[in-house]
Amino acid sequence: MKKLVLCAAFGLLAASAAAQGAVKVTYAAPAPGGRGIGNMPALRTVLTIDGEQCRIGRELDTLQLLREHPEWAGYLEEMKQRYRVRETQYIDYAAMKYYGAAELADGELIATEESFALEAPGLEIAPSDSVICGYRCKVATTVINSNTINYWFTDEAGVEGTVQPAANLPRGLVLMTARNGRVGLRAVSVEKTRAERPLIPSFPTLVDAAMYRYRINNAGVITVPVFDAEYVGLRESDAPATVDELQADVVYRVSGGTILLKKVKLPESSEGWDIFAQVVQQAEKDAYDRTGSVFVIPTGKERSFLEALVGGGLKSLPAFDAHNGKSYPAIVSTADYDTPVELMRFFTPFGVHGYNHIRVPGQTWADAITYHQDVTHLAPMLQGEVWIGAYIGNWVDKGHKLTLTLKYHPGGGEQGRRVVVPVFNSVNLMEQGGQDYPDFMAADSLRATVEIARPIRGAQLVYLTTGHGGWGGGDEFNQKLNTIFLDGERIFTVIPWREDCSSYRYRNPASGNFNNGLSSSDLSRSNWCPGTVTNPIYVPLGDLPAGRHTFAVTIPQGAPEGSSFSYWCLSGAIVGEEVDALPADAAGVEALGSAASAASAVSGVKPAAAKSADKKAAAGRRAAKKRSRR
Repeated sequence: MKKLVLCAAFGLLAASAAAQGAVKVTYAAPAPGGRGIGNMPALRTVLTIDGEQCRIGRELDTLQLLREHPEWAGYLEEMKQRYRVRETQYIDYAAMKYYGAAELADGELIATEESFALEAPGLEIAPSDSVICGYRCKVATTVINSNTINYWFTDEAGVEGTVQPAANLPRGLVLMTARNGRVGLRAVSVEKTRAERPLIPSFPTLVDAAMYRYRINNAGVITVPVFDAEYVGLRESDAPATVDELQADVVYRVSGGTILLKKVKLPESSEGWDIFAQVVQQAEKDAYDRTGSVFVIPTGKERSFLEALVGGGLKSLPAFDAHNGKSYPAIVSTADYDTPVELMRFFTPFGVHGYNHIRVPGQTWADAITYHQDVTHLAPMLQGEVWIGAYIGNWVDKGHKLTLTLKYHPGGGEQGRRVVVPVFNSVNLMEQGGQDYPDFMAADSLRATVEIARPIRGAQLVYLTTGHGGWGGGDEFNQKLNTIFLDGERIFTVIPWREDCSSYRYRNPASGNFNNGLSSSDLSRSNWCPGTVTNPIYVPLGDLPAGRHTFAVTIPQGAPEGSSFSYWCLSGAIVGEEVDALPADAAGVEALGSAASAASAVSGVKPAAAKSADKKAAAGRRAAKKRSRR
């Protein structure tokens, strides 16, 4: 009761002060990432009111924050570097306008102006039992873009103001806000202050509100252009004779012109960023649906895919010897070689842009296709200087035009010692350089053995799979079970299939029309559609001990028919958090590293030693999986 009387007395004093001069209202808000300190978070929103003018700014009490949480020092410095925008809002009640003004990282000043209304139709006002800072409040409710907004406000303060300018506001001083029932800001103090006059500065130029918000939201985004409207199609390679002669920031066309290659400078650290790859593609002279791939070339081992692209050819790289009697170079990682790691696999539509002259009644064609892919899981490979390639399989000069951009968005991403371990990639990227189609699954599994230097907690296999063989009996149009083995143990099965291909008819002007009313692009396929991205499948591996691990993939590939054959483009990389040690029940688990054992996953026959190792490895993984679920 004593506290209530004191608060009420303070409220009367504040009201009196408001009548005589400027008023400062401080609101509690969570610190970045939802981190707050007791009842007074380190991040505050401050509303200054002088007559009919208001200013809304934000204050971060860094000293207070670090006193309570010294471990956040690095986090705060990181956020300071990433969010380099100073924004202030203003309200002019006389003109019924509110303004946003921001100073961007490069010193540029931008501002915008919008109108608002007071107690317009649609604003519902009801009594409330809430008392905030000594003021009795009412609650106003409105709906903005299907979101329910609540304002707790008082008409006892003698001033008007809010920290949330919107289209429909109550008359009075807003002391608390909520969105869809979740409280946002709440006033913690109201006090007399001194304010410069006028409170609202003049703005020499104003930009559109949508553009203003776009500039603010993208101010901390790092955009890295990789390829800009580059042609992909048959032409003589223009790379130098050796890898040592390659230069950074130069676009090379290799493997008969169907691969673009460039060494790109990326942010020095990728930790804590949300990273997206964006491809814009148009067909110029190629009317068909083609496999496309954007990939990173690891260079940390003795040999790399660069050797095959420049000078040495495919024979310079280790090969996968399949049971069909053929060898397939460059598709599995070894002790001295890492396969390319896919950022994105996409499939071009039938002739978008270049064949838009084809008319179908009632159909309007897209002029270009934009593919987006979240590649945050591959962040450890997307920092510093990196070799990036882009491939579109085709057989004509200037078949396609491609633009590739990487965007780093602050404030998200994965933390900790993330790691990426390339395992396999059977996409025949060097189709024009003599790389064969991966057509061995009928006689064999795809097998790859990798060495894990340190344990990986919460490991996943990022698995991309698409089936091909473009006739009625081909694997492109028939559902096939994919089975994944780890160290001889079956860990995952999936039938990769897309049934939504008809949604993308507008992207496929040259796909033709059948006499049954369908188009080729409408047909369901083995995990892809013409004009779409194929999403990866995340296969949980649990906690993965250090040592050798062998993966095998089996698919009942269909038999050839005449000159037609089926094949599967598969890629896989391990991602997770690298740790110094796993809990005791997983320590010392010796993973099966024998390629023969993985091969036996297909035949079903294992030597006694392999069976014993399988049981030991499987026991360790089962224990790791139990821990990962806790």
